[in-house]
Amino acid sequence: MMWEERFAELSTVAARQNGMITAAQASRIDVDEAALAHLTDAGLLMELDWAVHQLPWSSLGPRYAFPYAAWLALEPASYAWERVPDAVLSHESACGLHGLGSLTSPLIIFTTIAERAAPKGTKLNLSPLGADDVALVKGVPVTTAQRTIVDLVTDWTDHGALRRVLMDALLRDLVELTEVHRALAPLAARHEFPADGTEFVQYFIPDLTPAQLSPRNRRGYTALMSPDRVADVEPEVARLIEAAGGAPDAQAVRDIAADIVAQTGSPG
Repeated sequence: MMWEERFAELSTVAARQNGMITAAQASRIDVDEAALAHLTDAGLLMELDWAVHQLPWSSLGPRYAFPYAAWLALEPASYAWERVPDAVLSHESACGLHGLGSLTSPLIIFTTIAERAAPKGTKLNLSPLGADDVALVKGVPVTTAQRTIVDLVTDWTDHGALRRVLMDALLRDLVELTEVHRALAPLAARHEFPADGTEFVQYFIPDLTPAQLSPRNRRGYTALMSPDRVADVEPEVARLIEAAGGAPDAQAVRDIAADIVAQTGSPG
């Protein structure tokens, strides 16, 4: 096979993997190490690490390319589309990908649902992953912002660092505040932070103001900071919905009540 044909075959696979291919994947299409070396010398490939190669036209910069290359290296012989989301970037590495806080790690950290060998420079945490725990950022499988925050708490991350992560996640609307509170409240006693909604907000995001938040998080902020005022408004909201011929849904009533309180005065 001519070099051009080998490169065309390789490019077809890499195009489905953010412009990357492992040496083991290349061998499946009869592109051996000698061919990879030739293509690298010709400037048509760049080896990142872990025997993972990137094509020049790949749109991924280093922030995304190296985590994705490490993810491919977890199962180097499998194509990305053959894999289920059984291993994803997590913890400090997920923060880096999402752009949350300033946490760093010398290793690329993954959460995986099954034991496997860890490529050099990586750390694997064994833990279940639900469908709602996984997102794609620039094609890189990663824990969602909320799951990332829960993992950091469980891993005893410093609360000062957690404040910055949560603040960034809220300002970028990557999480919903009441859902984060609901997920973290059961961990509060063990990890020594307040479980009460108002105290939770005051502890983790004391400098945040409602005007900085998206509508859904302004609503959530109000619900946590002014639960009694929201509860006082709920019966009237439910009555108006019934008068209009609707069937009041508890969550919808609570959300509307929180919106009303947020719009009629500062929560707290």
